[in-house]
Amino acid sequence: MKLEDYYLDLDKVSNLKTEDERQNIHNYYRDMMSLHGDGQTKQAISIMNTLIRGGFLKNLTQEEREEKIETILG
Repeated sequence: MKLEDYYLDLDKVSNLKTEDERQNIHNYYRDMMSLHGDGQTKQAISIMNTLIRGGFLKNLTQEEREEKIETILG
């Protein structure tokens, strides 16, 4: 997995019920980015997988691919 292909789904984060829940997701994302920058990739990937499984990270490359397929199939 390439970390740079993923981004935080702010719409999903915004729809969380409480400010604490929203802040926790932002903290996980910040920690993931910080760990990755510090070279602690195993820890960063663990947090990344958690955010992906929770639906909070979106894959930009996959979305672009799906848009191109949709355009072609029209």
